[in-house]
Amino acid sequence: MKIKELFDKPKIISICADVNQGKSNLIYYLLNELKKEGTFKLFVYGLRSEIENSVRIHSIEELEGIKNSVIIVDEFFTLFDLDNRKIKNQIENSLRLIHHNNNILLLCGVGENFKKFISGKISVMIYKKVTFEDMINGSTVKNVILNYKGAEKGSTLLNLGIDEALIYDGKHYEKIEVPYMKKYDSKKDNVDIICSKKCANSVPKNVEKEIPEEFKKELMDKVNSYLVTNVHSKGVTKI
Repeated sequence: MKIKELFDKPKIISICADVNQGKSNLIYYLLNELKKEGTFKLFVYGLRSEIENSVRIHSIEELEGIKNSVIIVDEFFTLFDLDNRKIKNQIENSLRLIHHNNNILLLCGVGENFKKFISGKISVMIYKKVTFEDMINGSTVKNVILNYKGAEKGSTLLNLGIDEALIYDGKHYEKIEVPYMKKYDSKKDNVDIICSKKCANSVPKNVEKEIPEEFKKELMDKVNSYLVTNVHSKGVTKI
């Protein structure tokens, strides 16, 4: 399956996965593959890493004004107030307008984010490792994955590797490999919160810097001068 075939016309595409299962990495891979096929206008929300020739948006108002584009909304529950049932109709109106404006919208989130009314509007569903219990009962996103018969599906979760994804295009399931997009990994430089004793007993190289000899001598001269001037009378020996 070519990625371009998934982005062929106005629609909503979803990426559903548990926390820390490479959802953002999958987004960067999809965009990288699309760029090989041609040019397109790209708007993004919620992505940590910068993407060349993309425009960041920060509100529903901006989202509704976009036309003829690919729109990526990572952690879409922070943009849409999904827990407020009173604005359900407003969200549906926004999604309808985005489609009318000839856009392809990709929503990325965890299982519990995909409420029934949103799930029913999704044309292509992409899964990574996901726990069934965390998904909304009766939602299309959950029903589709429960109907999957592959070996990766257990009774409690879809156990895909971090470098795998499962695509359902409305008719067929297909598993794909997702390479590591190191360029866009915003977490790769994070230090360990808990490290080994050997690590804890040592000062990181970027913190501990050897003092040049000339500064050592200058420092010791100043210390000795202070001692001679202020405490010599007490019999303190020079260093």
